[in-house]
Amino acid sequence: MLDGLHDRLHKRVLMIMSLVLALTCAGWVIWDPQTFADNIGGFSVANAPALIWATCTGIIHGMAFKPRFWFWQLVFFPPLAWAVMISILTIAFI
Repeated sequence: MLDGLHDRLHKRVLMIMSLVLALTCAGWVIWDPQTFADNIGGFSVANAPALIWATCTGIIHGMAFKPRFWFWQLVFFPPLAWAVMISILTIAFI
């Protein structure tokens, strides 16, 4: 079931969106981490690992890698990463 879902998510537009979101999050953390942390309420035990996971998932999906084993397909599920990255970027800039 996850295999078919991942196959449907491997569209060029969705992969570009994943890559852009991941590079935006990573870029802001690298470019000005203090301001980015202040805008999202600080890096905490909840949002820092979520941001790292979402960024890694976005890079994995954006570079067109597809995990083969079902467990890793579940761990690196792009729509969940999109929700995390979009919510963090929305909090940071609105």
